[in-house]
Amino acid sequence: MIKIVIVIKANGDRVEFSESRLLRSLIRAGAEKETAKNILLKIKPHIKDLITTKIIYNLAFKELRKVDSPTASRYESRWAIIRLGRGQQGFSFEQFISRLFERMGYKVKLNQLVQGKSINHEVDVIAEKDDERIMIECKHKSKPGIWINVQTPLYVYARFLDLEGEFSRPGLITNSRFSRQSEIYGESVNMFLLGWNYPKQNNLRDLVDKHALYPITVLRSIDNGDLSKLLFRNIVVVADILETPQNILARVLGKDKALKIIEEAKKTAKYKISKE
Repeated sequence: MIKIVIVIKANGDRVEFSESRLLRSLIRAGAEKETAKNILLKIKPHIKDLITTKIIYNLAFKELRKVDSPTASRYESRWAIIRLGRGQQGFSFEQFISRLFERMGYKVKLNQLVQGKSINHEVDVIAEKDDERIMIECKHKSKPGIWINVQTPLYVYARFLDLEGEFSRPGLITNSRFSRQSEIYGESVNMFLLGWNYPKQNNLRDLVDKHALYPITVLRSIDNGDLSKLLFRNIVVVADILETPQNILARVLGKDKALKIIEEAKKTAKYKISKE
């Protein structure tokens, strides 16, 4: 008889543990299928009723790091995006989202002040491509399990209405999740909604993998002090590390630290490059 194990998600929900979901997550990050299966076998004895998904993740990540450090970094991408908020730069998530839209072929502008019919509005990200011009509100959550409730898309749409004629549609992007009410309302007003798992396809998790857009916080060699210095210089994703001249990174971080970070960045990016 197969025993059903109940685990606790970050938002407190209790769900049945899914081996296949954990395997898919490891494989999506770049782990070989056999490696993923071996990791599952090693951590299964530790998966008991009412264990949290965070503990399961930590167990899997620990085993993955033993065999493949760069893949472990990619597996950690969700937590790396959460960690962007620790760089003491309030707009780091907006910077990350602007990079994403650039990869998707948009021209972007950050933190623009736009005059509405009644008041001025500061727009986090403006994304333009062809006839589309999206005003994007970014909502970064520093803890998993925090939902975006319906008041937020209501607020975003009210701003869009005051900016009538300036944009083709409103947008709301989060590294967290939307409540069902938020999804229903956003869909009803043609709002561009993007969350970690929303929509089912081409959600934030999918787009990060598709465009190899890994935040610099996936690099374990970067501490919070380094993070602030790099974000201040608009170095937000791993590709930025590789595109920044080594002498500049050395000036910002010190020679030895810069070399260590560059080496880890090369290893982290290598998998995706080899697949393209």
